[in-house]
Amino acid sequence: MKNLQTRNLVKKYNKGYEKQEAIRNLGFLVEKIIMETIKSTEDFKLLTEQQAAKVLKISYSKIKYLRGQGKIGFVRLGKSIRYKLTQLQKFVELGVVEAKT
Repeated sequence: MKNLQTRNLVKKYNKGYEKQEAIRNLGFLVEKIIMETIKSTEDFKLLTEQQAAKVLKISYSKIKYLRGQGKIGFVRLGKSIRYKLTQLQKFVELGVVEAKT
Protein backbone atom coordinates (compact mmCIF):
# COMPACT_ATOMS: atom_id res chain seq x y z
CA MET A 1 0.00 0.00 0.00
CA LYS A 2 2.88 2.36 0.80
CA ASN A 3 4.34 1.75 -2.67
CA LEU A 4 0.95 2.50 -4.24
CA GLN A 5 0.72 5.82 -2.39
CA THR A 6 4.25 6.70 -3.49
CA ARG A 7 3.42 5.84 -7.11
CA ASN A 8 0.29 8.00 -6.97
CA LEU A 9 2.33 10.95 -5.71
CA VAL A 10 4.85 10.47 -8.51
CA LYS A 11 2.00 10.29 -11.07
CA LYS A 12 0.54 13.52 -9.70
CA TYR A 13 3.93 15.20 -10.01
CA ASN A 14 4.32 13.94 -13.58
CA LYS A 15 0.83 15.19 -14.50
CA GLY A 16 1.82 18.76 -13.80
CA TYR A 17 1.30 19.21 -10.06
CA GLU A 18 3.68 21.63 -8.52
CA LYS A 19 6.93 20.21 -7.22
CA GLN A 20 6.43 21.70 -3.75
CA GLU A 21 3.00 20.08 -3.40
CA ALA A 22 4.41 16.67 -4.33
CA ILE A 23 7.29 17.09 -1.85
CA ARG A 24 4.89 18.16 0.91
CA ASN A 25 2.67 15.13 0.29
CA LEU A 26 5.69 12.86 0.25
CA GLY A 27 6.80 14.40 3.56
CA PHE A 28 3.41 13.58 5.11
CA LEU A 29 3.70 10.00 3.84
CA VAL A 30 7.18 9.60 5.32
CA GLU A 31 5.98 11.01 8.65
CA LYS A 32 3.06 8.53 8.67
CA ILE A 33 5.41 5.61 8.01
CA ILE A 34 7.73 6.74 10.82
CA MET A 35 4.83 7.03 13.29
CA GLU A 36 3.59 3.51 12.37
CA THR A 37 7.10 2.15 12.92
CA ILE A 38 7.36 3.83 16.33
CA LYS A 39 4.01 2.36 17.40
CA SER A 40 5.01 -1.15 16.34
CA THR A 41 8.34 -0.98 18.20
CA GLU A 42 6.59 0.19 21.39
CA ASP A 43 4.51 -2.99 21.34
CA PHE A 44 7.68 -5.09 21.05
CA LYS A 45 9.63 -3.50 23.91
CA LEU A 46 11.38 -6.18 25.97
CA LEU A 47 11.78 -5.86 29.73
CA THR A 48 14.21 -7.63 32.06
CA GLU A 49 12.84 -9.71 34.94
CA GLN A 50 13.59 -6.88 37.35
CA GLN A 51 11.77 -4.35 35.15
CA ALA A 52 8.81 -6.69 34.65
CA ALA A 53 8.55 -7.30 38.40
CA LYS A 54 8.58 -3.54 38.97
CA VAL A 55 5.81 -3.03 36.37
CA LEU A 56 3.64 -5.69 38.02
CA LYS A 57 4.59 -4.46 41.50
CA ILE A 58 5.66 -7.94 42.62
CA SER A 59 8.96 -9.34 43.83
CA TYR A 60 11.70 -10.65 41.59
CA SER A 61 11.31 -14.16 43.06
CA LYS A 62 7.53 -14.07 42.44
CA ILE A 63 7.94 -13.33 38.73
CA LYS A 64 10.48 -16.16 38.45
CA TYR A 65 7.96 -18.45 40.18
CA LEU A 66 5.15 -17.42 37.80
CA ARG A 67 7.42 -18.01 34.80
CA GLY A 68 8.38 -21.44 36.13
CA GLN A 69 4.70 -22.35 36.60
CA GLY A 70 3.95 -21.28 33.01
CA LYS A 71 1.51 -18.61 34.17
CA ILE A 72 3.31 -15.73 32.46
CA GLY A 73 4.76 -15.64 28.96
CA PHE A 74 8.38 -14.73 28.33
CA VAL A 75 11.07 -14.53 25.64
CA ARG A 76 14.35 -16.39 25.95
CA LEU A 77 17.32 -14.70 24.28
CA GLY A 78 20.24 -17.04 24.85
CA LYS A 79 20.55 -17.18 28.63
CA SER A 80 18.54 -13.97 29.12
CA ILE A 81 14.86 -13.89 30.01
CA ARG A 82 12.79 -10.96 28.75
CA TYR A 83 9.11 -10.06 28.91
CA LYS A 84 7.00 -8.24 26.34
CA LEU A 85 4.83 -5.50 27.77
CA THR A 86 1.86 -7.07 25.96
CA GLN A 87 2.52 -10.37 27.79
CA LEU A 88 2.44 -8.59 31.13
CA GLN A 89 -0.82 -6.86 30.21
CA LYS A 90 -2.33 -10.19 29.16
CA PHE A 91 -1.26 -11.76 32.47
CA VAL A 92 -3.00 -8.97 34.40
CA GLU A 93 -6.17 -9.21 32.28
CA LEU A 94 -6.39 -12.97 32.89
CA GLY A 95 -6.31 -12.35 36.63
CA VAL A 96 -9.13 -9.79 36.65
CA VAL A 97 -12.20 -10.96 38.56
CA GLU A 98 -15.42 -9.14 37.72
CA ALA A 99 -17.53 -7.79 40.58
CA LYS A 100 -20.86 -9.48 41.24
CA THR A 101 -23.78 -7.08 41.06
